[in-house]
This record gives sequence, C-alpha cells and structure tokens, in this order.
Amino acid sequence: MPMKGVKKDNKIWLKVAEYTGKVLLCVVSFVLVIAMTLLTAIYMISKGKSTVVKEMFVVAMVETGAMDFCAHLFLSDAEVNAIMAKNQIIVADGETDKNLINIAGDGEEEDEPSVIVDGEKLEYNDQGVVLIDIKGKTYVGKVLIVKDPSRVSVAGLPAYGYDKVGKSTEKMAKEHNALAAVNGGGYEEMPGDYTKTGGVPLGANESGVVIIDGKLMWGNRDQQYDFIGFNKENILIVDRMTAQQAVDSGMRDAVNWGPVLVKNGEPSVIPSESVNPGFHPRTAIGQRADGSVILVVVDGRQAHSMGASYDDMVEIMVKYGAVNAANLDGGMSSYMVYENEVITSPYMLYWNGRRNVATSFIVSRIEG
Repeated sequence: MPMKGVKKDNKIWLKVAEYTGKVLLCVVSFVLVIAMTLLTAIYMISKGKSTVVKEMFVVAMVETGAMDFCAHLFLSDAEVNAIMAKNQIIVADGETDKNLINIAGDGEEEDEPSVIVDGEKLEYNDQGVVLIDIKGKTYVGKVLIVKDPSRVSVAGLPAYGYDKVGKSTEKMAKEHNALAAVNGGGYEEMPGDYTKTGGVPLGANESGVVIIDGKLMWGNRDQQYDFIGFNKENILIVDRMTAQQAVDSGMRDAVNWGPVLVKNGEPSVIPSESVNPGFHPRTAIGQRADGSVILVVVDGRQAHSMGASYDDMVEIMVKYGAVNAANLDGGMSSYMVYENEVITSPYMLYWNGRRNVATSFIVSRIEG
C-alpha cells in the first residue's frame, strides 16, 4: 500500500511539472513574440520611408531618457544626432542681459510685492513664496514663485565620480532643511541598476558640469557647456561658456541641461517643420524681472496627466513673467518637494523609490 501512495504522489508531481513547463513555455513564447513584434516595428519606423514618423520616434525616445537606446537600435549615432539637431528649438541670440533683472536691495521699497497673473493678485506667504496649481490640455503641475532669488541654490554631492551614487531630490531637501526643491541637471544612468545613478552629472547634449557655492564640483574647465544657474548677483544666467569662464564671471550655483525656454524676454521658437517631441514629465526654472524665481514641475506619462511639450513649458514661463528660463532634466526625475512632502506625482518606470539624481535646485527657509 505505501508503494502505491508514493507512485500516486510521483504521478501528481510529474503532472504538476508538466503543466508548469507548458505554462512557462507559453509565457516565454509570448514574451518572445512581443519582443520580436516590437523590434520589427522599431525597424520599420527607423528604416521606413516616412521621415516624419522616424523623427517623431527618435525625438520621443531620446526625450524619455530611459528608452534612449531604442532610437539607436537601427540608426547610427550620427543619424540620431542629425535628427535631434534638426529639431532643436530656436533660442534668442546673445548673452543673458543682466540689466533686465532689477532685484530690490535691502531697505528698498518694491513697487509690487505681489505676483500678478492674468489680472489676479497672488500674495506671497510668510515663507516668501507663492504655490500655484496649473492645468493645461494635457498636463497638471505646480508652479512655485520664490520672491528672493538668493534663497535658490544648487544641492548636490560632496564629490562626483563613477564610484559615487547620487541622492534623491527629496533626500537633498531634507538634508538641507529646505522649504522646497526640484530636480536639477541630468546624470548618467547605470545600466541594469537604476539605484546607482546620479554619481556622474550629465548635460542634455554633452558631458555634465556642476558649480556649487562658486566651486567647480564637476566638469572640464576648458570645455563649453550650456549653463543654467545663478551668479553672485542672484541673476539667472542661461548662457554657453567654458567652466572656467563661468567661475571667473561669478557663477555661484549652476548645472547644465536645456533647452533655453525664454531668453532676455524672447520666448524660444519651435521650428514649424519640427516634430512634436512629445508630452513628458518636465521641470523648468525661470526668473522674473523683479528677480523672483519660477520653479515649474509638470506631471506626465500618467492617466491624470500626459505631460507637457516644449511649447507648453515656454507658454507657462511666459505666462508667469519669465525674462529668462530653461528646461531642466525631466522624466522619472521630475517632481517638486514642499515642506518635506512630494507634492507632484513622479512617474516611475522602475519601482525602486525616488531616482537618485546628481543635482537639485533647493529653496532655503525663512527661519523664525
């Protein structure tokens, strides 16, 4: 009798193993079919006759950051770079005109201590900021206007390198006891392990550079970068220069990314033949004529908010009075922290907590 029971149990386990193997085979086959279908679709888009579809695909993939590799599967780096160059937005010529920014000094009376938007008067709170909910056709987000630009600075790491790991914007805000924070410039992603990012700063189209409190923390002194940052006069600079020129000119806190959205009061223009780069989570920084700083974060790639295009970001900055403004890193890095809480909805493709970033723009508190 015991032998019959053992044989019966063995038969059951054999059946279980057989069905398990069949299920696994079906799953693997399904995954392979999906993968082959996607690769075929990408190949047809990349090598197809429709230039518009190909350009839309390339720009969208590069914009996502994490999916950038898809654009390079069947196209060379030169082809991808040419498509991206063709679809660059047009920025006003010349250097940042510092005379367009008039920051009230100590003891000076401000003509208008409030923020006027569409005829509505918005009062600064006791922390000297105005927090606004924004909504467009394809997005929702937040705008934070900071009255005193000297309170906005770059937070980063004590040192950068391939052996370093960044920190989340949320963690940077807590470590600095900041009132608010948004993500800053880009960073290299470590393939296969998205928890180990942020140790190496990156620009949108070049290597990275970081200046914190007047000190060059990362970057080649002789290389040119698209700087986004504040000088010692608390004026937002959005110029291209070498890292050494930036330090010599008195840049106190800066990163590089882009594109520039508004320069010297002139909104950047999306070429008519350019393809829509898509709707994505985005972060941007700008400065009004009175010196106040505009921080914008738009949710994206979610049911409640598809995201914003560059046109949308330009429109937002113009609406809130930006004289100069620039796009910061977006995608999974985009979110805003206020009073130690994340107040926007970050998009997470890989569920491993907040992204570790290289830099963030933080807003100091008014103590007491």
